[in-house]
Amino acid sequence: MTKNGGRGAMIIYSVSEITQKIKKEIDSIGWVWIRGEVSNLNYHSSGHIYFSLKDEESVLKAVIFSSQAQHLEYKLEDGRVFQIYGKIDIWQRGSQYQIIAEKVIPGEIGKFYLRFQEIKERLEKKGLFDREYKKVLPELPERIGIITSSAGAAIHDVLKIIKKRSPYTRIIIRPTLVQGDEAAPDIISAIREFNEYKDVDLVILTRGGGSIEDLWVFNKEEVANAIFESKIPIISAIGHESDFSISDFVADKRAATPTEAAEIAVPSRDQLIEYIYQIDIGLKRVIKNKMQLYITKLESLSKSYAIRRPLSLIEMKHQNLDYLQDLLFQYGVRNIQSLREKLKSLTPKPPDLSTQKLSLKNLESILKKSIVQLIKDKKHYVKNLQSTIQATSYERTLSRGYSIVRKGKEIIRDSHKLKKGDSLHIQFHKGTSTAKV
Repeated sequence: MTKNGGRGAMIIYSVSEITQKIKKEIDSIGWVWIRGEVSNLNYHSSGHIYFSLKDEESVLKAVIFSSQAQHLEYKLEDGRVFQIYGKIDIWQRGSQYQIIAEKVIPGEIGKFYLRFQEIKERLEKKGLFDREYKKVLPELPERIGIITSSAGAAIHDVLKIIKKRSPYTRIIIRPTLVQGDEAAPDIISAIREFNEYKDVDLVILTRGGGSIEDLWVFNKEEVANAIFESKIPIISAIGHESDFSISDFVADKRAATPTEAAEIAVPSRDQLIEYIYQIDIGLKRVIKNKMQLYITKLESLSKSYAIRRPLSLIEMKHQNLDYLQDLLFQYGVRNIQSLREKLKSLTPKPPDLSTQKLSLKNLESILKKSIVQLIKDKKHYVKNLQSTIQATSYERTLSRGYSIVRKGKEIIRDSHKLKKGDSLHIQFHKGTSTAKV
């Protein structure tokens, strides 16, 4: 950039400088939606898409770079009106301004798309799409509820797959309208009925393909709220694979088609076999761990003092019983003697001691009976303990026909530990013997 001096100073820009200045001004426009007819469409080998947008008076160059082109929801066509979302920019080499597009929407459905985006953003902010609220689908549902039109193709596809994969599953169909003004309250009632009666484990909400107007009921906010509030898991399968609805985002699982919804709902024969196999492995693991725990407890018990020396334990209990018996007798005698001494120390001529004498005799009788009963109880306890120990002793086990096999000092519990030629020592209830493998 150069300047001429003097009072009438003039700024002179280079081509690049003025282009940069114009670019700066255009950049301030930001992101915009532009509506126009597509022309001169060119799908370049680089993956970029070049085209023009025009109306009755003007033409605007446009480009969609390959990174965005592969994510387009709609395919551009020459002569068709589209709404383009992008950023106005200048291509400096050609000094042409253009729009760098990121989204394209057919003009006739543009208003629906904008409403769809508005509802989607609002519900997303409320958390209706959050993963934490998604309910887990049952692995083996016994009863499945289907909400759809009884006259549509979707119901036939779903029934065919479920009956083929899982003929034991009970199906309950709740016919509803799937388009039109009355469809939303009908679908909401169906969802609430299944939740009220709780007679199904899973619900499939589905319909076949159609235009965005036909599928619009599944984008309504009141339908989305009913799906979110359902206590029963819901699979949403609306339209074709390329169709997405608000119901798909809110539901616990989205299926691309009614057929895929049925495949998700019930397992195939191979999946069921694998499921049973995994359960079998889990049960065997639990049983093995329990058995090992019991073996460890049994080995620990076999080493305990009570099992190795049962008679010594009984003798100790007898000794304790003798001690208690002597202690009780001494206590009783001392108390009786003490009461007699107190009686003698009274005045020679008490008013009337007959009541005190009677109480003394009653007390003496009660003490003797208590001592006798306590001794009986202790003997009965020792006898029961002796019976329990004898019932669990290895000698009692041997008396029922079992034997103990030893190789050296080791007790053999597993035949795999033996090999041909091993010398064994066998202990029976009465006597012992030797054997060779």
